[in-house]
Amino acid sequence: MRRIAQSFSAAFTLLEVMIAVAFIGIALLALLSLHHSNLDSVIRGQNLTEAATLAQVLMAQAEVERFPPLGVTQGDFSQLYPGQYKNFRWQRSVEGSSIFPDIRRVRVQVLYGAGRVRSFTLTEFMHNPVPPIPVPNAQPGN
Repeated sequence: MRRIAQSFSAAFTLLEVMIAVAFIGIALLALLSLHHSNLDSVIRGQNLTEAATLAQVLMAQAEVERFPPLGVTQGDFSQLYPGQYKNFRWQRSVEGSSIFPDIRRVRVQVLYGAGRVRSFTLTEFMHNPVPPIPVPNAQPGN
């Protein structure tokens, strides 16, 4: 009888097994939640990188124009990249300077994400490569 009693005392009870399974379940749930937030972070980072790259492409086009005209233009990337970047839109604004007429501020903003609530903005100042023709000052009395 003693041998049988000793072998039973060395085994796990059903309650101990159920508690161990509950702890493992809670730990796995926490790891699954962490994995989900990691995936969200990776997707946000990937979208931000794509938005920055697309903004740089639009800024390079403005640089090719050398001195883009004043105004606001906007659109999506369906012409440049058909079938890609469906959740991305862009807006480019070109403003003149009141102090320096041969300087323009070019601002490219890429809106992205669900509902396009996130944005990436790139700003650059461009100088007119063709110098302005100086206007001779009229002398008073001439």
